[in-house]
Amino acid sequence: MKVKLEDVAKKAGVSIATVSRVLNNHPVSAKARKIVEETIADLDYRPNLTARGLIKGQSYRIGVIVSNMENPYYSSIMSSMEFRLRDDGYLCNFASSSSRGHEETDIIRRFLDSGVDGLIIVDVGTKGEHSGLYADINKQIPVVLINGNPDRLDSNLIMVDQEKGMEQVMNYLFSLNHKKIGFIRGGKNGFAFVCKEQVYRKKLKDYGIEIDEALIVNIDDSDHFDCIDFTAEKVKKILDREDRPTAVFASNELMALGAVKAAKELGLDIPRDISVVAHDNTVFSEISHPKMTTVDMTPSRLGVEASEMMIQLLNSKTRTPRRLILYPELVIRESTGPI
Repeated sequence: MKVKLEDVAKKAGVSIATVSRVLNNHPVSAKARKIVEETIADLDYRPNLTARGLIKGQSYRIGVIVSNMENPYYSSIMSSMEFRLRDDGYLCNFASSSSRGHEETDIIRRFLDSGVDGLIIVDVGTKGEHSGLYADINKQIPVVLINGNPDRLDSNLIMVDQEKGMEQVMNYLFSLNHKKIGFIRGGKNGFAFVCKEQVYRKKLKDYGIEIDEALIVNIDDSDHFDCIDFTAEKVKKILDREDRPTAVFASNELMALGAVKAAKELGLDIPRDISVVAHDNTVFSEISHPKMTTVDMTPSRLGVEASEMMIQLLNSKTRTPRRLILYPELVIRESTGPI
């Protein structure tokens, strides 16, 4: 027989209102809360979220859109996000936009039609083609952007400082005496890829190094596992040159694995013949051989912080845009060395 709210109240010796206050995390005495929580556990009581939602006008569901679920960077964000939101009684509905703007718009519409309480969107386009849409939706339900364009002041934003991370990479490689540095980026015009390339070009210019456009490699669909092989084929072309680069930076770890594969297939030793720097710091950088030097984008923390911001917004009466900037760290491992 399904346990009801009244059953919990009766066994605990408290009113139904007290049980309800405990379930909704409203103030009650420590003694009453302890008794109610123990009774809930004993009876294995499970609140009816649908009924609870009808009463409070909430669905207790958060829509989450990511570029692609294959990339372990997004998996880490989603996992930590799901656990944190679940602690406050929310369920996550995940969807992948495959980095396509029109698909993202369709997913947003479907989420809105289904009645989600909020939206969390991971990675947005550099041109902000949906930023106005996000701001409009934020007037109805909270929208939190992860790694969006910081120039947009009308959106709730959590991001890792992309410029700082890329500056650390370039300064580190220069300190190892690398001057011929390859740059591998995703083909899409995401803010993160564009930002990294801008820093790459600026740092070369600052050091008086002429930019060799042939060393900039574009990889389409860079969040799919297939991109490892695509990257390897393209990177082999620049590593097989007489004046090959002495170091390569890859904008995510899938592409970095492709660069490692290319070097090995050409018989190059990492890091003696070629240094490889990755980006994101997922499990791939740890299990790669050699273990990869990488920019730590703290994906798990991003998921938790985005969830915290969403919960705050849901419990707030105002919709003033909020933002949180995190700072990356360069994790030095075995894939880089001096020349």
